[in-house]
Order: sequence, then structure tokens, then C-alpha cells
Amino acid sequence: MSVLLIAERFASPAANLAGIDLPLDVIAARAPKRLRVIVASETDHRVFTTALPPFDASDKLRLSFAPFSSIEGATFALGVLEGNDDIASDVKAIREAARQRTPIALSCTSEVRELLFDEHAIVATRVARKTEIRTAYWLDLFWCDAHGIYLKGWAHAYEHPLRALRLESGGRVARVTDFSDRPDLLAHYPEHEHVRRGGFTLYLACPPGAPVTLTFETDAGGVTIPLPLPEGPLPAWPEEEEDEDDITPTLRRFATLANERGGRILQIGARTPAGVDPSPPRRLFRSRVTGLDIHPGHCVDLVGDAHGLSRFLRPGSLDAVLSASVLEHLHAPWLLAAEINRALKPGGLVYHQAPGAWPAHAQPNDFWRFSAEGLRVLFGPAAGFEVLEAHDSGAAAIVPTAQWRQRYLDMPTIPAFAMAEVLARKVAEVPEGAIAWPTTSGESRARLYPVDGLQPGRSTR
Repeated sequence: MSVLLIAERFASPAANLAGIDLPLDVIAARAPKRLRVIVASETDHRVFTTALPPFDASDKLRLSFAPFSSIEGATFALGVLEGNDDIASDVKAIREAARQRTPIALSCTSEVRELLFDEHAIVATRVARKTEIRTAYWLDLFWCDAHGIYLKGWAHAYEHPLRALRLESGGRVARVTDFSDRPDLLAHYPEHEHVRRGGFTLYLACPPGAPVTLTFETDAGGVTIPLPLPEGPLPAWPEEEEDEDDITPTLRRFATLANERGGRILQIGARTPAGVDPSPPRRLFRSRVTGLDIHPGHCVDLVGDAHGLSRFLRPGSLDAVLSASVLEHLHAPWLLAAEINRALKPGGLVYHQAPGAWPAHAQPNDFWRFSAEGLRVLFGPAAGFEVLEAHDSGAAAIVPTAQWRQRYLDMPTIPAFAMAEVLARKVAEVPEGAIAWPTTSGESRARLYPVDGLQPGRSTR
């Protein structure tokens, strides 16, 4: 005798009903050994009878059958029984039990997908729960610009070896199937040996601003997740103290030491556009600042070539010398270091700031870029100085153009510092001629520096 497990009524949203999806939550809870499923109209029916293995509550049966001759919205009885009784009796019992039920919603179709040998039979396909694919990832390096996104990191799909990784944004796709070795990941996922092949590098040329997704492709299927991008580059650049009116802590220390020492201060490259406040740094000093420049102009007291300070300044006549964004315009800045040494009194101070990574400017007299370590050498023991401190500052990115980007994709993740500065003290005299290469000061090309190289509202760095 059959035991009725389910008796429901449903309305077909399509004419000529040919299939439904039957959820198995109720059936799985009963765990029947033999199952009979009946779909019946008032005049016709379809039957499926079989012995089945245990079901998962999240599984379903996709039932396909010969179409009923029915109109859209026609109602049907659905019955599930345990046992194998007379079919006619089962159909009658289901119709009667379902007659008073409120119609339920089922996924239905009128498309016949398979050839059926018996118009009263149902072909059933078990649709198992989709395999859950767990994912994990990490970004070690990241940058983006108006032309694309670059990612370098690792990805892991736990039990499922990763076959490919796909990055999508703005209708563009980049896909990688060649993964790099990351044995360090085994310490975190020792149960998955394949994780060691989880390193990836991806560059996607895409327009900015569109959502980004990352798809993990495995033998068990794929899973796509939204990829929130970091707010800044990875690795994060060093944090810096904010300058107040371009006055760095090193410049402020130089001013403090110069004020304690007193005496005469020389500013090299002092020319300032008319109407522009020459401060900073002049307002930091209690002593009067003498301005030197290769061209006459506002704030310029001495016009001359800094390569030959000793031609118009007596040896040992200065107590402090400073410059900002000047050294890159001197064709032989080491000559300047020697000349400053001669012009300073023993214990005299120097402060210089110069660009480390900055666009070319004031052509044709833009020759050099400096790091903090480079300034340590320039104003170090060989030039008679003791370096008190030196720093790089103003982290900036160098982004390769399309022609050579693929060879240097990591480059924008490494900060290239915009500026470098040094504070040093004279501790020794430099013998005349000890630093002379490649020319004497009289052969300097300093006067080629353009007169309009300093303009209001335009950077001269």
C-alpha cells in the first residue's frame, strides 16, 4: 500500500506543461526507499517510479515528460508517494488530496528536452546541490591608473586546485593559468599541497571606475567574487610628516641651528617672481639672508655663478648656506660643494633640497636628480662636511608607458621619492683644486639657465 508523502496543487505558467522542478526537502526528511511521483491533470497523468539513494534536502528532481494538452494557467495535481501500489488508485488519491489545496509555485517548462518512449512516463534527473567552492586570496602588490589595473598576490580554492584566475572590469578580461611557486602558503594551508602553486600576476588594461571581479576556475566549477581594491598602492608607501608651507623638519632644524649660531646666511637660487612672497624659508631666520642667483631679479643681492663662489665671497665669510631646487641645474654640483666649504666658517651649516624624481624643467639646464644617499656623498667627508641628517620625501609613482609596461609591472608599487634633503656641518677645509673635475668655474654653462625658468604658478622643480 502506498503512503502519500506530498499532495499539492500548482498552476502552470505555460501552456502544454512538459516539466517541473521538484524540491526534495520534505522527501529527504522521510528518506523513502521507493518513490512514486505523479503529475496529473483532470484527464491525464504522468508517472515516475524508482528506488533512489538518500537525498540531500537541498537537492531537487528535474522532471521532464510528454507535454500535457493544456492552456497557460491550467492547474495540476502533484503527488509523491512511498510504495508501489496500483497507479490508477494512486492517481485518484492524489487528485482528491490536492483538490482543496491552494496552488503552489513551481518552476515549470513547456519545452520537451528529451525523447520519451511512453507519454505517461516521467524522465527524472537529480540536480544535486552545487559544490561549494571556498576561496581565499591576498594582494601583495597593487596599482592602477587611467589605463589599467595591476595585481600580484596569491589565490587558493581549498580542496580544489586552481586551474585559472580571471580578472574582469569594464568589459575587459585578463586570465592567468601559469601560477608561481608560493611555498610559504603551506604553513597556513598544510592540508592542501597544491596551494604552493598559488602565486599570480595579472595586468588588466581597462577603463577606470568600473566594478572589478575575480573568478576562481577549478575542476569543480568556478566562483566569482567582487574584488574591492585598496584605497592606495600596495605595499603602502611610507607615511611622512606634513610640511607646513614647504618647511620640513630638517629645514626647521637647520634654521634653529643657524639662528643659534648667528652670522651671515647665503641663499643660492634666490630669484623669486615679482609679487610672490619669498617666504619660506626666509622668515625662519633672525639674521639677514643674502640672495645669490645666476640672473638678476627679486630677492637677488648677488648675481653670479655658484660654481665660483670664491670669486666674489671671501673664504670663511659665511655661517650658513641653503638652496632649494637648485642643485639639479648646476652642471657640476660637486664644485659647488667645494666652493661652499671654502666660503663657510668652521662649523658652518648647509641645507640643500633637490628633486629625486621630477619631470624635466628649465631646459636646457636640468642635469641631475638626487637621493638622500647621493646628497650624503655630495656634502660628506670628501667635501669637508659632517652629515647631520638626510632624507627622501614626497613619495611618487613612476608608471611605465604602454611600450615598456609589461617588462616593469612592479615599478609603480615602489615609491620614487620626489625630493631629497641634507643638513650638514663643515668640519674640515678642502684643499684648493682637490675637487675640480670636469671644468673650472669660468667655463660653467650656468648662464644658459633660462631667464623665464621661474614663473609664478609653474613649478620649477
